[in-house]
Amino acid sequence: MTSQKRLITLIFYSCNLRTVPDIFIAKSESEKPGLEKPAETLKKELDEILAVGSRFFSAFVPKPRNLRFETQEKKEKIVLLLRRHPVTNVPWILLTIFLIFAPFFIKSLVSLDFIPGNYQLILFLCWYLLTFAFAFERFLTWFFNVNILTDERVIDVNFPTLLYREITETKIDKIQDVNIKTGGYIRSLFNFGDVLIQTAGAIPEICFEDVPDPQRVSQVINQLFYEEEQEKMEGRVK
Repeated sequence: MTSQKRLITLIFYSCNLRTVPDIFIAKSESEKPGLEKPAETLKKELDEILAVGSRFFSAFVPKPRNLRFETQEKKEKIVLLLRRHPVTNVPWILLTIFLIFAPFFIKSLVSLDFIPGNYQLILFLCWYLLTFAFAFERFLTWFFNVNILTDERVIDVNFPTLLYREITETKIDKIQDVNIKTGGYIRSLFNFGDVLIQTAGAIPEICFEDVPDPQRVSQVINQLFYEEEQEKMEGRVK
């Protein structure tokens, strides 16, 4: 009877142990999100992310053609070109329209007969030249302030003025964290915001300001990071 009781007890404990979940088994390195997939699969997923949606009037340009920048390496490929969302141009566009019609309003409210006709013409020409210069400068600032994602680097090109340029960059494998900052009715309505990239390099943070679809930009950066890490594991680092 003693041996039969021992056998029954052993079977009982064996059945109970099989039902206990393996909560103490740590995941291996290959089971981490993104790193279990080969680099080619990650590239296909990246293409799918970039293919969704429109180009937001040249503010969100995936894989731009016939475009190179000054420090681009031979085998380095541009994955995404970003500018501020076009809706951010609305304030200076409205101001420009007001400046265009302002002389007519002033002339209708105030008599300018005390100014000779030739001088009035010169004043009007100077006014519109300054208005054009203001609008052109604002457009160039929007057009040339770009954020570039390549398969190797993250680059932020900023022109505080037309004669001064700031370039901030870091390697993809130096990225530590990516955060998104959105808020307010306008940003939510038009789906744009800031993407904050924390790095382990000399520059602790790179900010992409007012870019379209920040959630998708974050996905692209994370996908590039996973691809870079996978290439390291496979021994195919460039």
